[in-house]
Amino acid sequence: MASNPQASSVSVPKTATVPSAEAQKAIIAFSSQILTEHKRNTDYLDKMEAVDVAYARYQASKDANGVVKMQGIDAATTPVGVMNLPSTTPPVVVSQVDSMVGYLAEVFLSGSPLFPIVSNPGNRTQAETLESLLDDHATLGGYARQLLLFLRDGVKYNLSAIEADWTSVTQYSLSEELLEMDRNKLSKALTYYTKINRWDPYNTVWDRTVSPGDVAAEGDYAGHIEILSRTKLKRLLNRLSVEGEVINAREALTAKIQNGAESLTNYRIHPQISDYVTARRPVDGINYYEYITGLKETNRSGLVGNYEVFTFYARIMPSDFKLYGTETKTPQIWKFRVINGSVVIQAKRIISAYDFLPVLFGQPLEDGMGYQTQSVAESNIPFQTAASTLLNIRFNAARRAVSDRALYDSDLISKADINAPVPAAKIPVKSNSLDQGKKISDAYYPIPFDPRGTETTIQDAMTIVSFGKDLSGLNNPMQGKFQKGNKSVQEWNDTMGGADSRLRLPALTLEYQVFMPLKEILKLNIFQYGQDTKTVSQRSGKEFTAKISELRDVVLSFRVADGYTPKSKLAGTESIVQVMQLIGQSQILQQVYGPMLPAMLSHLSQLMGIRGMEEYSPDFKQAQQNLLASQQTQQGVDPRTGQPMNPVDQAAAANQMAQAAAAMQQPPTNQGA
Repeated sequence: MASNPQASSVSVPKTATVPSAEAQKAIIAFSSQILTEHKRNTDYLDKMEAVDVAYARYQASKDANGVVKMQGIDAATTPVGVMNLPSTTPPVVVSQVDSMVGYLAEVFLSGSPLFPIVSNPGNRTQAETLESLLDDHATLGGYARQLLLFLRDGVKYNLSAIEADWTSVTQYSLSEELLEMDRNKLSKALTYYTKINRWDPYNTVWDRTVSPGDVAAEGDYAGHIEILSRTKLKRLLNRLSVEGEVINAREALTAKIQNGAESLTNYRIHPQISDYVTARRPVDGINYYEYITGLKETNRSGLVGNYEVFTFYARIMPSDFKLYGTETKTPQIWKFRVINGSVVIQAKRIISAYDFLPVLFGQPLEDGMGYQTQSVAESNIPFQTAASTLLNIRFNAARRAVSDRALYDSDLISKADINAPVPAAKIPVKSNSLDQGKKISDAYYPIPFDPRGTETTIQDAMTIVSFGKDLSGLNNPMQGKFQKGNKSVQEWNDTMGGADSRLRLPALTLEYQVFMPLKEILKLNIFQYGQDTKTVSQRSGKEFTAKISELRDVVLSFRVADGYTPKSKLAGTESIVQVMQLIGQSQILQQVYGPMLPAMLSHLSQLMGIRGMEEYSPDFKQAQQNLLASQQTQQGVDPRTGQPMNPVDQAAAANQMAQAAAAMQQPPTNQGA
């Protein structure tokens, strides 16, 4: 549930830095050099295009000039004007990629809440507050969706990037003001949270001198390029203005305008993977000047065109850029935004966990070979190509068997009649009385077709597909397919356990590359920028006010769990259950630890994510009184008067207690049946 905007403080962190004109020129020059280096290295982007085309099983039906391309094994020999059946591409790449993405999503994204908190019993209240805030941010920012795109990029390209940025969202007051249409202005407030944003790999810029998994820790820069319309840019400037972080807002709107796709010099458009829908272009043909004024554009006024926004984080020494402050000769992380390569609209220092860039790069398959390491998708492209070739050999052989090649006399039979697509065509024959000795049977001679060597192509294709499954470790059972053969339950569990252990390797890699620093960034952002706000308790489901001042004392000591390292692993919940069982079975342990069992049960329920446990908690004082009365009754003392009981009353009280205990052990009856 999102935070209540009415409870959020409207104060903003004053982190804006206004660089001098000389410093802004240095920033613009630095951004230009980064983009130049990015455009110089396009090999990885070409690989992404090849992967996406194979993933979509796309084969262009037309060439660059719009001419229909012939497909199939014998496309080159197909006569012009004769329809040729398209090639068939088996879904090898997409099946392997989606199966791996499904496994990683089950590991990292299936929990609720997405990032649970592990704490000591004494810090349960603060842990609940932090867990509620993180769950609130996850709901507000759509963490699951962004992380799912991030995981899919990693499996497809073996490279993916995600940004963790502390930002705000404007929410209007949910009150009667919305119903009063005559009001000129509605009250609104800012809700701050850590926004997780998956970056488009085609338009992501990073330091390639380090391996992908080390960009956040060791890289000098990382950024991304996006194209914004005037309205989108205005919204960005307004948000930065409210947060106190914008500079040159007016100059940004009237900067050099980019019109048309030809001016998108740094933005990479996605490849074409469909014959029906063209690749998405981040521009439109709307002329806002003509739309608003009704006049033809004579002077560029900032109402037309699109803006290229380059956002990047960089490790710099501020003194090199004439940025003055503290520790200017020490490398620091800064965030910059540049519009159209000419106007700086944001420059601020970033304090990040572990001194990581707040852009985390993942490489699920890491073997020390850097960018040459093949992804799951890339490694399966050769198998898909080979299987496609074998399948089409079989299909073309079947076509040859039905419609074989032949020799014919063009003087007697026309070319159009021979190549007619009609299955039951009536072909006229022009006979010549001067050609003595020629028969109609001599006008056509079929060339016998020998299918030898093509009988097992389907089986060969399936064998090649199985090679791809062996390569990625995603066999039929891991894809949810039935596996033939009789196996006991234990044998099956052992087999699937071995398959699962191999798939956990990329999950383990992503855990230490991305998710561990991400969880620390989430904690540190709340520690640095968090404000008192109303949220919903994960235990009781009730709304309460989160006091950030109380949380700051302990927030950095909490451990954040996830799907790969759940609470049960970090907190040892299974061990706590075993300890409670041992206490219940030993009288000595009951005497020592017995009074702590209720607290242990409450802590265990919090670790297991049970909501509303306090509704079942009995009155502690009443529980103590009941325990004391039971002990006195067993000793023959009347708990009401404190006097010794006669044997008859003592026997009756013991019998009553035995009946009550027996009734508690009986299963409840379904009286409503």
